[in-house]
Amino acid sequence: MHYKYHIIISQLNYIYIYEISEQQEIATIKASNEALRWEDLTNMRYTWRVATEMMRINPPVPLSFRRAKQDIEYGGFIIPKGWQVLVSASMTHMDHSIFPNPTMFDPTRFEKHAPSPPPFSYIAFGGGPRMCPGIELAKMETLAMIHHLVTTFTWELLEKDESFKRVPMPEFDQGLLVRVKPLKQTAVSYEA
Repeated sequence: MHYKYHIIISQLNYIYIYEISEQQEIATIKASNEALRWEDLTNMRYTWRVATEMMRINPPVPLSFRRAKQDIEYGGFIIPKGWQVLVSASMTHMDHSIFPNPTMFDPTRFEKHAPSPPPFSYIAFGGGPRMCPGIELAKMETLAMIHHLVTTFTWELLEKDESFKRVPMPEFDQGLLVRVKPLKQTAVSYEA
């Protein structure tokens, strides 16, 4: 199945402007080359919602195996105790009954006032006793990386009409080509 990427571009530009705004606000209170602190990371609420939505669409671990602890009936079939079960985060994260309009990039899904997805339906970091022990480190690294990427570089999408398909992860027909330039060499203003 193909989706036209240009339908999403205007929404992503809007998201990017909010992202730049949040990151520039943090950057303005920092001295030149001053490291990010815990307080800075906790102020990146919108950035974390963007990252969470990115991991919903493209989970870091798309498939994992588990063993059935007991006989389970699912969809009219019995899965016997001890059988291996393939858990697909990609399929769960794209279930329209859990995430309406699942192919749309929408960070507002993860705002505090938005309804929370049911337990074990957002599994970018696993769930239950198998939850990734490095989730907080991954969150810090993700926030710091995004901060440095959007405050240091400008990004230009080269093919705005590029289509993609899900097989099961998003795969862009031309590789989603982007021109990246150091911010200091550009005179671009991101003010809305």
